[in-house]
Amino acid sequence: MSGSRPRLRSRTLQGAWARRGTLLPLLLLTVVVVGGVVAVVGFAAAAGTSRLLAVPLLLVGAVAVPATGRELASARRTEIALARLRGLEGGELFTLLLVEPLLVLLVGAAAGTGLGLVVADLAARSWVGDPMGAPGTDVAAAVAVVVVVALVAVLLGMAAALREPLVAQVRGAARPRASGIAAVFAQVLVVVGAVVAVYRARVVDGTQSDLLVLAGPALVGLAAGHVALWAMGALARVGVRRTGRRGLPAYLATRRLARSADAAAPLRVLVAAGVVAGVAVTGAVQVAAWADETARLQAGAPLRFDLERGNGGDAAAVLALTERLDPQGRWLMGAVVVPGEGSVAARRAFVDVDRAERVVGEFYEGTSAARIGELADRLVDPASAASVAAPASRVLVEVAGVSPREQGRLRPQAELTLRRVSGQEVRVQLGTELDLDGAARTVSAPVDCLDGCTVEAITLSRVAGDRPLPFLLTDLRLGSTPVLDRPWSPARAPSAAGPGGPVEVAEGLLAPTADDRLTAVPSRGEGAVPVLVTRTVTWEGDPVLESPGGEDLPARVVARFPALPLVEADGVYADLPRAAAGAPPTIPAAEVMVLARADAPAELLTALAEETGSQARPLERVTEQVRDATGATQAQAYLMTAICCLLVALLVLVTAVARQRGAWVRDVAALRALGITRATLRRSTVVEAVLLLVATGVAVVGGVYLAVALLLGRLGLVVVPEHAVALRTAVAPLPLVVPALLASLIVVVVLLRGRDVGSRESAPAVLREEAR
Repeated sequence: MSGSRPRLRSRTLQGAWARRGTLLPLLLLTVVVVGGVVAVVGFAAAAGTSRLLAVPLLLVGAVAVPATGRELASARRTEIALARLRGLEGGELFTLLLVEPLLVLLVGAAAGTGLGLVVADLAARSWVGDPMGAPGTDVAAAVAVVVVVALVAVLLGMAAALREPLVAQVRGAARPRASGIAAVFAQVLVVVGAVVAVYRARVVDGTQSDLLVLAGPALVGLAAGHVALWAMGALARVGVRRTGRRGLPAYLATRRLARSADAAAPLRVLVAAGVVAGVAVTGAVQVAAWADETARLQAGAPLRFDLERGNGGDAAAVLALTERLDPQGRWLMGAVVVPGEGSVAARRAFVDVDRAERVVGEFYEGTSAARIGELADRLVDPASAASVAAPASRVLVEVAGVSPREQGRLRPQAELTLRRVSGQEVRVQLGTELDLDGAARTVSAPVDCLDGCTVEAITLSRVAGDRPLPFLLTDLRLGSTPVLDRPWSPARAPSAAGPGGPVEVAEGLLAPTADDRLTAVPSRGEGAVPVLVTRTVTWEGDPVLESPGGEDLPARVVARFPALPLVEADGVYADLPRAAAGAPPTIPAAEVMVLARADAPAELLTALAEETGSQARPLERVTEQVRDATGATQAQAYLMTAICCLLVALLVLVTAVARQRGAWVRDVAALRALGITRATLRRSTVVEAVLLLVATGVAVVGGVYLAVALLLGRLGLVVVPEHAVALRTAVAPLPLVVPALLASLIVVVVLLRGRDVGSRESAPAVLREEAR
């Protein structure tokens, strides 16, 4: 009995070696799948990412391995028949068949584990900056899961051979058959699984990784592959009838594609891998852009120095510090951030806007706050801040008399001084005549302000000789923008010589009885503080801005942004000198900082570090902190999964072409015996490759589009912090096309190389030799 075990082990090893061509693909698939899963799980332990990112690879591997099981069962078909003739059934027969694949799975798992640990350590050092550490039980559990799933997949692949009638099994070579009911059911199940994954993505919040949603891209890819193959099979059957008299190469290609439902089955795995790759690349690119935008908004500038509040750091101190160290305002600017509690409007950032353009420059390009530089001047000067440049093709003025008159003419005139956004000054003269009852009259005039204009001054007068009666400018609109809503002041101070200008009353601007030309300009230093706000900011009543000292100031909203520097997606942005003028001391909760240019002189930065008692925090460090806090490295871990999926698909395709090569050689020999030239056969192969290329490319593009549009935003690749900008996911052209091109190129190269048959190898004589 003891001697039978060595003989059994010897026979097992001999059998495995004899079937090494069949078992080698299973070994390589195991190495790739186990290595990828261990790499993702090991990296998750070091970076704190989700271990479920390996789910697509497990699914693709589970679909790929049964093909090896079917091939192994086909290679051992005679052995299975003999075992059944000897009475082996059930568990004994399964044990006999599973020894070899189990041995291969264990060897591949060992090799894949070592490779995966190396990859995980390299990824952790490169992306996180820390080594992976000792592998834990999670790595062992992942390896065990892969081995069990692969063993079950091999058994499923062998199931057809085990169910085959014994009479047919001892007959000889098996005839190719179309997909059975079980295979069709599995294909339909995959399509249903993809639909369920999309539905699941609609109901989860997307903040955490969900098992079914993470498997969604692979399911969508498999479903797209199934649909593409179904469509290609139907078109091929139509093509057989259409090409019968139009060309032999096209006829042979469509005949091969229509002959067997499983002829192009490996493309399903390739399409699934291409879809996972497209989603992974899109996610990695967009997560990287989101992390960069979030870091730029948090940092506020290329360099940031935080002031210690205990050392007297407040709004007045930071303004004085930047003025003393950088009097020209080229390198430094002060800022105060109040985190706020409860209300979104309580989150506010105050920046020395007059210096912002020189210090920040194009730092916010590509972010949601990219347009902030265009509005900087309107935040610094209250008058220009209120005068938002409005596009207009006409200007409208409404005037009215103060009271009825009995006689005489009253012809008010209004001269408007406008300034285009380009800086050019424009003057517009409007006039009308009021009836004796003083009823309001409206007059308009064309104006060339399509790019936007602001009203710099309003001059009111009467035509010479008219009665010196007062009148009101009750409305002034530049296009559809009201102009009289903001405060106005006389152009010169009142004196004994006469009135200084129109009087601001509740109804508008009042022109008194004097004959002088009366000019009003936007008020300076008075009225509401101009602010920029995010779209989430609302007030129950009139806008109110709390100063750095906690004082409530009336605010005027200049523009709304998706996000703003320092407050990100929630908060208010205002000019620090304007808001801090005359305000109480800065509240303790405020963060006081100095923002600096990246190319500021070294001696200036050294002096600033000594003054503030803090070190510069560059954008790179803020970006690392954002990535660590939000788990953005998960997108890179997903890339590892996608690469392994592509390797699995490549192995499956190469194995399938190699497995079909013998049948292809016999087909070529038979066709050559009928007088068909090798050139014609090569052209038919090219036609077949083109058809498969188109089917693969269309399926990958469609699958990537659907997966990105429906699933990417719900994969939980990042945890978006409170107040941060949301991760915007969208279909991008390059990640959409590149996986399709790559998958199509793989199909063409592998198919053309595998179908390249030499003249001697495919001579008709091989048919006679096989018959012997």
